[in-house]
Amino acid sequence: MSTRKIAPYGDWESPISAESIVSKTRRLSAPRASPKSGRAFYAESRENGGTTIMEILKDGIGEVLPDEYSCKNGVYEYGGALYAVLPDDRIIFSNKDNAVYILNPDSKEVTKLTGDSKLRYSNFEANLESPWVLANQEDHEIDTPEGIRNYIVAINTETAEAKRILDTADFYYEPSFNPDGTKLAWLEWNHPELPFDAARLYTASWHGDSISDIRLIAGKDSEGVAEPRWGPDGSLFFGKEIGQYRRLFRLLPGSDEQREVKVDGLDNAEFGGLRWFQGSHTYAPLSNQHLIACPVILGQTRVILIDLESGSWKDVGDSERLSEVMLDSVARLSDTSALIVGAGETTAKALYRIDVEGWSKITEVRESTNDAVPKEFCSKPILKSIRSKGEPERELYGFLWLPHNPNFQAPEGHLPPLIMTSHGGPTSYTGPGLEPRTQYFTSRGYAVLAFNYKGSCAHGRAYREALWGNWGLVDSDDAAEFAENLTTTGQVRSGGVGITGVSAGGYNTLRSLTRHPETFAGGVCLSGVSDIKRLDDSTHKLESDYTDHLVLAPGVDKSEKDRICRERSPLFEAHKITAPLLLLHGVLDKITPLDQAQEMATAIEKAGGEVELIIAQDEGHGFSQPGNVKLWLEEEEKWWRKTLL
Repeated sequence: MSTRKIAPYGDWESPISAESIVSKTRRLSAPRASPKSGRAFYAESRENGGTTIMEILKDGIGEVLPDEYSCKNGVYEYGGALYAVLPDDRIIFSNKDNAVYILNPDSKEVTKLTGDSKLRYSNFEANLESPWVLANQEDHEIDTPEGIRNYIVAINTETAEAKRILDTADFYYEPSFNPDGTKLAWLEWNHPELPFDAARLYTASWHGDSISDIRLIAGKDSEGVAEPRWGPDGSLFFGKEIGQYRRLFRLLPGSDEQREVKVDGLDNAEFGGLRWFQGSHTYAPLSNQHLIACPVILGQTRVILIDLESGSWKDVGDSERLSEVMLDSVARLSDTSALIVGAGETTAKALYRIDVEGWSKITEVRESTNDAVPKEFCSKPILKSIRSKGEPERELYGFLWLPHNPNFQAPEGHLPPLIMTSHGGPTSYTGPGLEPRTQYFTSRGYAVLAFNYKGSCAHGRAYREALWGNWGLVDSDDAAEFAENLTTTGQVRSGGVGITGVSAGGYNTLRSLTRHPETFAGGVCLSGVSDIKRLDDSTHKLESDYTDHLVLAPGVDKSEKDRICRERSPLFEAHKITAPLLLLHGVLDKITPLDQAQEMATAIEKAGGEVELIIAQDEGHGFSQPGNVKLWLEEEEKWWRKTLL
């Protein structure tokens, strides 16, 4: 029997290295399968930062996109919805040069279909009975938030003709044809609305190259409509908020009656993803009888199979492998199988095949890493729910990972330091799926808390809307509430709490350090916002109305906006920061430009505080280059050793 070494928290030796986390990982997304042939594909990141297309074969996987191409787009700046499989198994995609190409996966021949450097394309959806493909088109002829125009276009893959068929709305998401190619559906909304509350679902009839009979299906009463998807029988499914949660609805062919897809016992589950990232796929109709779905409850995913005839459902996933499924991750493979990208409590993100006939079977297709976290070193997440002490009284949620290492234990009576991580968005959320970065720290003796502050999605409408008008207030208070709860209950060490985040999570980090300086011993901020007004002045079209909703409470006049933005900008309260702060930022960041970090560092230095700024020359918003991600992780650990131990 081995004896565990006694060493202070933070000093434990771990086999999980920065090199293994960074150099041997890949991003997996966008599984797709041809409904005619059954051939299946997915998108995978390359080491050079590009994205390729892979085919799932009987004996493994194979790359089908030549090296000189990268399947990506910049529609709405975030991109997404990368490609579609055509009826003849060729693939239509947008390349890094914004042009649209057709890929033959057998010969690997790539043919340019259409292209203009000022036009961007995404969200391709093929008509199974004709050469037409629907897509989002974004026109940057006037390259300003006010001048950019968005359309839904129909592209003829035989003639290369591209026709704008919808052009009256400010924003469009997720166009798609029904199975027989006679109808299409899409989401749209206008300034100053946000998609979370105001996306509307429409359908229209398709006549070969034009549309008619446009009908509003859902969304007229702030119903938060999301993720429309056609079933094999021509039913139209979609998520819609009723009460507090987004439920799944079905519109039968030829009917105007919307029927909720009942899932008894999952009353607080959210169905259908609606985020800033276009092209969410979190459920898929498999047949006329069955639908596979990944509802989220308090940030945690369940994979279920719904019997549409009987109304019954069953779990077909497990928390060890599939406790977190987000964004573009689910695709129908056959009447009895699906492809799902997800992470589990002890398993890093992977692509799986799930067969649901009889006893469900989960088969791994592709791992996101070649160097998996050893199971014996995995710290498992604990769902934390606390009641706030401050006003307004509220329930808060997050996931806690405690220190775990089979070879080490801390001296008796010692408590671990805590790293609190704040998600971006700010209306995103963090799930419980295994994140190697988290295990890097827990295996060294740190506790890690991913807290889903008020404003996070996947916790119901009221939880999300609590951030409107309160950004920088309630979310930073939530950080302090969680830190106080975990220290006063003796779960982590008082005086040993650090906070970190990226983008809007970086803003939360800075804001928490200015409003609650006595709570945190250190901070690490990547690509964070320090000046809200400058962010608002330079933001892109998709988020151009976001700041108004975040800082202006109902009834507050817009003339107050500049004052409120200044009051809630950490830059102008830098003198209140007492904890050492590490800032990391990319030179190419267009979302939060580098000067936001530079001016924050200067302000802290002038106030006599301790700050360090690390600048990456070849990075944009957030770090993605392997060398920079490794640098970020190593510098963060040094910072925590200095401030928390």
